[in-house]
Amino acid sequence: MKQFFKYALLLAFLYFCWIRLAHVIPASSNIAVSSGVPVVVDTDESKYRTDVYNDNRVRLLNGDFVSLENAAQQLRASRAIYFHGIWALTSFYDGVSYIPDGTPDSECEDFLNKIRAWIAARPYSVTARIALADALTNYAWKARGTGWANTVSSEANFLFEDRLRQAQQVLDEAKTLPQKCPEWWEAEQTVALGLGMDKNAYLAMVNQAIAFEPTFMSFYSNAVYFLQPRWYGDPGDSENFIETQADRIGGVNGDILYARCVWNLDLLRLDGNMFKAHPKLSWSRTANGFAALLEQFPSSLSVKSEFACLAAQAGDRARAKDLFTQIGLNMDRRVWFGDTKYFLSARSWALQ
Repeated sequence: MKQFFKYALLLAFLYFCWIRLAHVIPASSNIAVSSGVPVVVDTDESKYRTDVYNDNRVRLLNGDFVSLENAAQQLRASRAIYFHGIWALTSFYDGVSYIPDGTPDSECEDFLNKIRAWIAARPYSVTARIALADALTNYAWKARGTGWANTVSSEANFLFEDRLRQAQQVLDEAKTLPQKCPEWWEAEQTVALGLGMDKNAYLAMVNQAIAFEPTFMSFYSNAVYFLQPRWYGDPGDSENFIETQADRIGGVNGDILYARCVWNLDLLRLDGNMFKAHPKLSWSRTANGFAALLEQFPSSLSVKSEFACLAAQAGDRARAKDLFTQIGLNMDRRVWFGDTKYFLSARSWALQ
């Protein structure tokens, strides 16, 4: 495993762990902060995501396992997705597995025991076992920390690997159950990253996951992350993966998948400028996918905001100007990470 790189939390946990890093507007621009005060907006989608997370966390803590099973089944059956393509089901699993940074080990164990009680009460529940595997993975990263490999003690590294292997064992048990869930594959991807699965084996697993549920966006976004050079990919691997998957689908839907892969990679905030860091990415195809999304969701502030953000990074002033004109001073908190300075800088560049 490339242990000399910093750890970044996976997409299964991104909704509550993203860390804001600075973006870079095209260097040729001389940016002045725009006048006006942004209106920070928590969209209805963001509120729904928070509700799914909080409601199911309360159910777990209260031992309401019947309601948990019903909620998970409803989200699986509905295939409800957010604008960036991720299933709402992921917010459910976040709610029943996330361990906040700084939580004492005693409280972590108490939380894990809540999930184990769920398994004891519902021994054939794939949902409960996936939740436990996710929580153990989170607990593993808590033991390791986010520092460079040479700062991680041997004890911390032992706990990290031991908890990941516990998570893998739980997933192996879950795989034998009659009920199936696409989140099983995402949990498997998360463990595979931590344990350093061979790249070819990982991609074979991803292909199996996509065959099981082609619309589960996390399969694609997690693979894009795995294929970053800071992990197990070579330069260009992630871009090639996005292109291959989009071409496999083809047409407008292929362009939408391409755009959503770029959107989810951008939300990781790994790079200052997406298109400089990933020169093989196609801005043209990304823009076509976002245009198609806007046809489907013409009033979505989130789609317009991410489209504008990426247009600024790509140096497409004409398109960015049109989008920022539509957006006005309405700033989607999730897209801009609450960073009013970055929002106003990008807006000023686009409108000048």
